Amino acid sequence: MSASPSATRPGMTEPLRLREFRLLLAGFIVGQSMMPLQFVASIAWIQLVAPDHIEILMVGAIGTIRGIGMIGFGLFGGALADRFDRRRLLMVTQAIAFVSNMLIAVMIWTGDGGTTDIIIFFALTIVASAALAIDGPTRNAITPEILGPRLTPSGIALNSAAMQFAMPVAIFASGLMIDHLGHGAVFAISSFGHLGEVVILAMMSYRTVFSAAHLAAARGQGPGQAIRDIGAGFRYARSKSVILWTVLIVVLMMSLIMPPTGTLGPQWVTTVVGATWSEFSYIAVFWGGGAMIASLFLVRFSWIERKGLLTGIGVIIMALGFVVFTNPPTVINAMMGNLLLGVGMSVAMVSANATLAHETPNEMRGRIMGLIFLGMGIAQLAGLPLGAVAQTLSMETLFPPMSYAVLAILAAIIFVRPVIIQARVPQHPIEPLAQTVRAGRAALNGAASFILRPAPNKART
Repeated sequence: MSASPSATRPGMTEPLRLREFRLLLAGFIVGQSMMPLQFVASIAWIQLVAPDHIEILMVGAIGTIRGIGMIGFGLFGGALADRFDRRRLLMVTQAIAFVSNMLIAVMIWTGDGGTTDIIIFFALTIVASAALAIDGPTRNAITPEILGPRLTPSGIALNSAAMQFAMPVAIFASGLMIDHLGHGAVFAISSFGHLGEVVILAMMSYRTVFSAAHLAAARGQGPGQAIRDIGAGFRYARSKSVILWTVLIVVLMMSLIMPPTGTLGPQWVTTVVGATWSEFSYIAVFWGGGAMIASLFLVRFSWIERKGLLTGIGVIIMALGFVVFTNPPTVINAMMGNLLLGVGMSVAMVSANATLAHETPNEMRGRIMGLIFLGMGIAQLAGLPLGAVAQTLSMETLFPPMSYAVLAILAAIIFVRPVIIQARVPQHPIEPLAQTVRAGRAALNGAASFILRPAPNKART
């Protein structure tokens, strides 16, 4: 894994010297660290109110409902991020997420868990997921713009590390809070994370800067332009094989591994493994812990240029985590599987995002980052059909052989398409090239003036 000389390597915390990035990161921590609470509380509440004969199916439906919102608005969100001020767009999406989750909390407090309440819950979940689907590519497009190419890999890794540092605490607290405070209280508490992020984003002075040509092209266009923008993003991805296959391997990883381990993972742990929700907190924290360790590693070694190789390694580690998680269904395997799942997902996602940020111009970045969230949407959408099959065959019959098949499929794709692991993100010098050229020209001019200056004795005559 080659790198430039150490003098150009960014320090672990060098991006934190920039005030705008510190605020963006702080808002991200406050808002996103509450997401595990909402995810676990959703599954626990559905398990409580759904009839036993369709319980697994209904838990899978949570992921499908989230996927509908993410697929419907993920790519559209990327197009919006390439047309409007990204900071304000983040503030709007976080405000929508706050209102949606507060309404879910009120519904749980006041409802009886009947069919109407479930329909309201799913409707509000779609709205919240749609808002966060716009938030994701928008945030990923801001980071390179604030930090520049040299610090972007460090910044992306810091984003992941910060979230993973807070996530184990939230995951650990989720089961305990559900047992002691109830589902509604968990939703209400977590929603204030979104409100806190709005306040922090309002303190930023950052505004999105697009090129004059991009603004001129976007001016005066109707709503249909957003659809054309999405099409342009797909065409750009297809024109560069490194972007196309980096996106595809991440989308496949998320689509094949997250439904059984993420959407239905809590169901597996609490029914097949036999853990209580409080015990689930101790098991699930291994996912967050593994992701945090991997993120800190990526921050420390952000100067590694072989981001494609790291992406491939992360994909394989996550697939191995699926194998360990389900073979056999024990508490120890669930812990170790979660550890590998967290490490693999963090390494693959951070490295893939760094590759895409390097390969994509600012005017196209939101749409390309939106393709990654398309994979997350597909992963969520697969929850319902997978839940239906698992309800029929049982999870313990379906998941173990599925895990080996997924590992073989992902490994085969990486082997057949080596462009995935060949991707590089070269290190950039501390000073931009233009500044270096100007400094060199000034030095040469100074030397020439010194050489050609008149002799002192001739100056006096």
